[in-house]
Amino acid sequence: MSSKTGADTRWSLTDRLTVLFAGATSALIALYAVWSAYFVFDSMRGDLDDFLEHESQELALVLSRSDGSDAQALLATEDIAEVTSEPPCAFRVRRADGSIVAEAGLAALLEAIETPIDPEASTRERFWSDGQMTATLDESRFGFAVEVFVDTRSSLTELQRYLLSALVVFLIAVVLAGLMGRWVAARGLSGLREVVARAGDVEFLSGGARLHLDKAPAEVAAVGLALNQMVERIDSGLDSMRTFTAGLAHELRAPLQNLVGEIEVVLLSHREPDEYRTVMKSNLDELHELSDAVDNMIAFCRTAAPQPQVTQVQREAFDLADEVELRLRREQRSGERKGVKVEISKTGNTELVADREACLRVVRNLVGNAVHWSSSGGKVTVQLTGRGDRIVVQVSDEGPGVPSELGERVFEPFVSGRQREGERAGYGLGLAICRSAVDQQGGELAFENLPDRGTMFTASFPRRAPAA
Repeated sequence: MSSKTGADTRWSLTDRLTVLFAGATSALIALYAVWSAYFVFDSMRGDLDDFLEHESQELALVLSRSDGSDAQALLATEDIAEVTSEPPCAFRVRRADGSIVAEAGLAALLEAIETPIDPEASTRERFWSDGQMTATLDESRFGFAVEVFVDTRSSLTELQRYLLSALVVFLIAVVLAGLMGRWVAARGLSGLREVVARAGDVEFLSGGARLHLDKAPAEVAAVGLALNQMVERIDSGLDSMRTFTAGLAHELRAPLQNLVGEIEVVLLSHREPDEYRTVMKSNLDELHELSDAVDNMIAFCRTAAPQPQVTQVQREAFDLADEVELRLRREQRSGERKGVKVEISKTGNTELVADREACLRVVRNLVGNAVHWSSSGGKVTVQLTGRGDRIVVQVSDEGPGVPSELGERVFEPFVSGRQREGERAGYGLGLAICRSAVDQQGGELAFENLPDRGTMFTASFPRRAPAA
């Protein structure tokens, strides 16, 4: 009846529905049995009340028409007792002083009740008292008191039989209700068990396998739909991770191959010192690209944590324009090798209090992205402007622009533009990390395609970043 998990004993949903159904059904049957038993009892009592009232009034009427003698009273009592045989009963007539004038009917009743009965006693109480029920009626003309006795034992026996049969029916109904509840619960949950069975066959690498919910009940279909949606999200996440892994491997592999190739070429023959210096500078730039790739990966892993904890933002005062001029020299050299010119300009006060490395990572990723998408002979413009309580960084290029079908999705992880022929594709983390870093600093990041050609990304930072 129950399933065990470890040391815990848990009731299955089928067991719970079975107990609930059996309990509710049994309670309804018990309530009906109690109500019907009371109805039967009240009906019996009412019939006996009517009988007592009728017989006592009839005997009193006969006595009122007699001459009031004891002989006439005895004759009237015997006559009515002889006529009335069902239910078993007895009659007694007393004088005002309590002396008995006449008796007739069932002797056992007369022997059991010798003292005058209390006319004020409830017939309901007398019904259960010694299995007998009585009624009195005073006849003031001759001072007679009429007493009628009824043997209620047969009625009580019938009531007990009814209660016993009701109890047997109740017990049988409890068993049947449990069996029926089990059947109903098992049949009602068959769709859920089918979904569970199919869910065991769904694999995340199965190429889009999903639960089939065509014949499932509405509630089970809702559960299955939620499971299908969860599988889709997991598949999407796995696809993104596979894309990220492949892109990262490609991103790291290319600089490494360049390093190995340049060093092998240099070592083929003796070179002049200037040639070695040139190769080392080129290798240094490749190493910086590797370092940037690793930094972006680490930054993404931190910002993409399932439940990131609120941490204190590292804040320090610095001049963003001065830092940008120092940190973008490598991007400028990369642009020169590609034939792309990187220009930096400053307007107004660009001092702020924020996370230095996060802000510079935003600018470097934006500029590196602009250099990557720019063609030889193109230009990348970096404009830093102090505007009141904010500092705005605008990075413009002369590349192909952001495809219209991407839109704001360009800031999502693993989303990148079309790969151009002869170039390796990025893995779509740079702009996602920029958006996360800007949000953390309390700023804003947006882009727009320029009218002629190219794209302008705008990052706006508050002069004082929030503490958390």
